[in-house]
Amino acid sequence: MIKSIINAIDRLSKAGAYLSYLLLIIIIVLIVINIILMSFFNKSIMITDEYSAYMFAAFIMFSLAFTLKERAHIRINVLSSKLPKKIQKILQLSTTTVAVLISIYGLYYSAFIVYQAYIYQMRADTVAQTLIYIPQICMPIGFLMLTLQLIAEFLREFEK
Repeated sequence: MIKSIINAIDRLSKAGAYLSYLLLIIIIVLIVINIILMSFFNKSIMITDEYSAYMFAAFIMFSLAFTLKERAHIRINVLSSKLPKKIQKILQLSTTTVAVLISIYGLYYSAFIVYQAYIYQMRADTVAQTLIYIPQICMPIGFLMLTLQLIAEFLREFEK
């Protein structure tokens, strides 16, 4: 049962990574098209900077969980690697628990920000006047995926 939950969370993290890849490709295409338009036609896609920034933020948020799953976050284990295995496990479970709590706080606070932006129909102060809650939705989704992946890491460590 726990293995299937961990596997489902891992698949969700991988889906987030694929979505991140897609967003990165869209950013590159959008910028290249804008460069071509500026160079040859003296025209611009007025939303390139704004939407590239939104997509980059989404790229980061959607890739956090997969980065954790692949152990690609920076880890400093100079001291912990010298500790006995049992203490290493306790330390790992403790730090993962703290990380889950921080991620839950990020999830709550980012959802609150999105909710406020939605309620007040806040718009970007740009040409496109994008409703801000739309690009902000990536924050709680990313924190949710990160929280789930942290829980999966906790369960994985606990099973050892």
